[in-house]
Amino acid sequence: MGAYLIVTSDLQAANAIIILSGGDETRMKEGLRLYNENYARQIILTETGGMVEGYSYMHSFDMRILLLANGVPSGNILITEKVVSSTREEAIAVKNLMLTHQMTSAIIVTDPYHSRRAFNIFKKEFADTNIQLFIHAVPNSWYTSRNWFLSLRGWQFTLQEYIKITIDRFGLVVD
Repeated sequence: MGAYLIVTSDLQAANAIIILSGGDETRMKEGLRLYNENYARQIILTETGGMVEGYSYMHSFDMRILLLANGVPSGNILITEKVVSSTREEAIAVKNLMLTHQMTSAIIVTDPYHSRRAFNIFKKEFADTNIQLFIHAVPNSWYTSRNWFLSLRGWQFTLQEYIKITIDRFGLVVD
């Protein structure tokens, strides 16, 4: 079950690295690693608005500060205009930003359990463009196809993703 959720593309140079919101610092660190290895010169973050109390995930402000602290120039960090609260909203906001900046390719960085659904949503939202997308599941994650079922957290994330994939297939809106 866990293996189905995990997809990753062969890495190629692109115009931008998209670090999806949510998750812990591993998404940001992996995006930074790809940037430092020259896979792209721009990093795109999605605007998540203010911090929500009790919400432990990294927000765009936190990621921007950490990227700056790790040597990424301010001009190389782009943040989408509208506040987003779902993967679909992220895809739409990123698409608008990429079209405005005339970008033709991007690497999407997300957690392994989120990679299949995120990639499907982005491909659907970008279908009317010529923008080439690559998905990159964070390696060395706590979530792997071999151990996800050993923790309650693994079960929660796996079942949640399957439910969201199913809902999405019926064309209903899901975060």
